[in-house]
Amino acid sequence: MRLNELYKKYKDQIEFRCIYIREAHPDNGWRGPANLEDDIHYLEPTTDDERTDVAAVCQVNLDLQMPMLVDAIDNDIEEKYIALPMRLYLVDRDGKLAYCGDPGPFGFDCDSWEEAIKGQLAS
Repeated sequence: MRLNELYKKYKDQIEFRCIYIREAHPDNGWRGPANLEDDIHYLEPTTDDERTDVAAVCQVNLDLQMPMLVDAIDNDIEEKYIALPMRLYLVDRDGKLAYCGDPGPFGFDCDSWEEAIKGQLAS
């Protein structure tokens, strides 16, 4: 997986965090065909603990190796970063966004994210 490759390559130079936000395709919401084909079935969590449980399964099943944080059930992070269904970000040393990828899955571009990482490391 490309995310794991980038994490391994740069983890000693920058901090990585995956933030699990609200479920994009819950059984009690909009169901994606890929989730049905892959037999992924989760209800939209209603508590922080439920969301954390689903996030843990996601991290294990996808073999995500970078540290994962979980957005609170009030969706504060998702709403501030407009991250649904998934996005790549890079925050610079001053805490400002240096890269904001397009919404996924089609805008999930690890190559342009890596270029932004290289640019930050070079500065």
